[in-house]
Amino acid sequence: MHFISLIAISLTTAITTVSAYPITGDSVNCRSGPGTSHAVLKTYKKSQDVKVTCQTTGTAVSGNNIWDKTSDNCYVADYYVKTGSSSYVTTPCGSSSGGGGSSGTGKAIIDAAEKEKGLPYVWGGGGCKGPSKGGFDCSGLTQYAICQALKKTIPRVAQDQYDTSMGKRYPRSEAKAGDLLFWATGGDCKNKVAHVGIFIKDGLMINAARTGTPVREQAIWTSYGGESICPYVMRFT
Repeated sequence: MHFISLIAISLTTAITTVSAYPITGDSVNCRSGPGTSHAVLKTYKKSQDVKVTCQTTGTAVSGNNIWDKTSDNCYVADYYVKTGSSSYVTTPCGSSSGGGGSSGTGKAIIDAAEKEKGLPYVWGGGGCKGPSKGGFDCSGLTQYAICQALKKTIPRVAQDQYDTSMGKRYPRSEAKAGDLLFWATGGDCKNKVAHVGIFIKDGLMINAARTGTPVREQAIWTSYGGESICPYVMRFT
């Protein structure tokens, strides 16, 4: 009886540690987030094995709303992955034991924005569901990154993101990874916030700056084109 129990334990361990599964569809897209509106980062061929690091919910595909985060750091619809189950086969993304352990942190906000690097600046573009009209504007990117990382929907425009009670203001000298930086026309942060970016570390941010530039990392500026940096950052973690 003891021997049989040991076999059962061994089999259970083997099942829970298996994480590579074949793709069942032709040219299956792996995206920057768990949904069909997110940017395509990679394409998998039929029968290609992918390693699933964690799972989460997103846009339903043929009735299945589970999305698998792969070792390529992108998301593929579970409908196209032969896991042998219609439910979770590994830990949820964001759990302490899963592949998304940074979820809910400043680093997770940065990571979400980083996945969109290279997309063009588009006035009014983007939001919680990802890019729209092919890209993001400044506040569309910040709203998207926080939606993805923290599962909360902050206001859409920069002034409202600076004013919202959903986060907490800190002096810019105390900025941490994932905090939002703001710039205002003529330095009037009370009424004329015109730009927002995401603080990475001292001297560096990621943002969608202006027409003609993509989502990118760049040096933090204090003033540019009549806009001056605001004295406070907003923290949502």
